[in-house]
Amino acid sequence: MLSVRDVTTAYQGLVAISNVSIDVEKGEIVCVAGANGAGKSTIVNVINGGLSPHEGSLRYGGQQGGSGISAARANGVRCVFQELSLCPNLTVAENTRVMHPELKGWNWRRRALDLITSKLEEVFPGHAIDVASTVGDLSIAERQMVEIAITFATIHRGPRLVILDEPTSSLDAGLAAQLMAYVRKFVASGGSVLLISHILGEILSTSSRIVVMKDGRIVVSRPAGEFDIASL
Repeated sequence: MLSVRDVTTAYQGLVAISNVSIDVEKGEIVCVAGANGAGKSTIVNVINGGLSPHEGSLRYGGQQGGSGISAARANGVRCVFQELSLCPNLTVAENTRVMHPELKGWNWRRRALDLITSKLEEVFPGHAIDVASTVGDLSIAERQMVEIAITFATIHRGPRLVILDEPTSSLDAGLAAQLMAYVRKFVASGGSVLLISHILGEILSTSSRIVVMKDGRIVVSRPAGEFDIASL
């Protein structure tokens, strides 16, 4: 689904990540773990097209990845950012259209409401979010839930690889469990997930494979079953 090869990126001469290589297979949950400053956010921005590497290459689905957010999105890459990217002055439906511009034409607002309502209920059954609300009126947890649901929503082509950057940072234990159950369902259907998290129990219980970064480099990549909390 994704092949990152020997990627190096620098800011003003300072190397942020160096010779990073990551593969994500179809039907796999790969977790990237590491302390703050390890390079996790940088590699995420390279994969989602927000940042061009100075060296190295990307392939999506075995094809040369091209560059930029449009190329990543065309190859089915979606990202839920730790710093939520929803527009607070827009409604939930309007934010859904921002992420899915194919929602256009007559009655697009109703179709957007139906789409986000259905996906929210699928990912977070029993939620109490008013989908007619302006996003600025929602709690941080509700905004995170909405962004996750918008990212997984499908109109014509669904996501193939979803990057989840600290997706449960604002969620309580029950909501986090609902999300991880949905992630496992998504992967079982053939999707792939790249998970960024500091929660060791969440990493070990959810991941197929764990990649550990330190100081901009990958120091180990092994199946999740070969780790425990102490070794991780």
